[in-house]
Amino acid sequence: FINIAAWQDQPVPERVWTVKDRIPGSNVTLLSGEGSVGKSILSLHLATAVVLGRDWLGTMPEMGPALVGYCEDDEDELHRRLDLIFRHYDAAYTEFNDLHLMALAGEETLMAVPDHNGLIKPTKLFGRIHEAACDIRPRLIVLDNAADIYGGNENDRAQVRQFISLLRGMAIAAGAGVLLTSHPSLTGISSGTGLSGSTAWNASVRSRLYFKRAVTEKDEEPDPDLRVLEVMKSNYGPIGEAIQLRWKNGLFVPVGGVTNLEKMAAEQAAKQLFLTMLDQFNQQGRNTSAKPSAPTYAPTLFAKEQKARERGIRKVNFEFAMRELFAADKIHLEPYGPPSKDTSRLVSK
Repeated sequence: FINIAAWQDQPVPERVWTVKDRIPGSNVTLLSGEGSVGKSILSLHLATAVVLGRDWLGTMPEMGPALVGYCEDDEDELHRRLDLIFRHYDAAYTEFNDLHLMALAGEETLMAVPDHNGLIKPTKLFGRIHEAACDIRPRLIVLDNAADIYGGNENDRAQVRQFISLLRGMAIAAGAGVLLTSHPSLTGISSGTGLSGSTAWNASVRSRLYFKRAVTEKDEEPDPDLRVLEVMKSNYGPIGEAIQLRWKNGLFVPVGGVTNLEKMAAEQAAKQLFLTMLDQFNQQGRNTSAKPSAPTYAPTLFAKEQKARERGIRKVNFEFAMRELFAADKIHLEPYGPPSKDTSRLVSK
């Protein structure tokens, strides 16, 4: 039993974080996200920031060693990814003696399996990683991915809790925050929870993050380079934080200000319809112009079409779309008719 009386006149212990309000120390945090959304890159970026003591998505992690195990990537792939992250921080390879990296692709990766009684037991790999963590004393342990290291039934509440308890024991022994990545089910994606299997996954961890594509309420993805990292659960901090990120030069960086996804989706729809209608007009021999004073001014003509009226896309929306398409080199002016008349029409590239 705890001797509570011994606490008299003792300072209350400060809470230890690996990343304040996002990843608590000596605990397990679940980072879920669809395959190929970028979880591995995001977690590798975090591990690098921890070792360097540099910023990660607008916050400062606690500096220290990091122990990282990737089950789906080989050494060459990790080398390519780390090179881009190092360039981002303008850091040399020699600065990363405290980044302890394991590429486990193609090897035995299970860290916990059920015995003949259905109880989850640690494997030899778990024992080796646990021993290394206690020797290294990392601030962060990344384990990518739950599907590779957990050999139990993801729908079995008891087995899931036993597995997370094993990881929590390692986190406490090593004094590290454990970040476990996972894939959500189709239901978890459609419902927005980011979960898969038993509710014990959410109940057993102390913090849970969901990394997802940035979509509108209509499930439109206006920009494939945008992502959202959302704090779904935090026993020791605020929940609901949503960080908008953009893919840039090999990693995800915070977006300046808040991106209006609905507005972006509407702009993307206008550009797509502009291109569709431009090709349709040209196939019909109906030339369009980029001059506002011309009777064949494309935004004016397109806005009168039924497709545009049905979607609520107006002349001003098409004018914005045309400027954007010119800037992106998706459309251009093509001369036609007698040279003496100096006439041109809009065409797509």
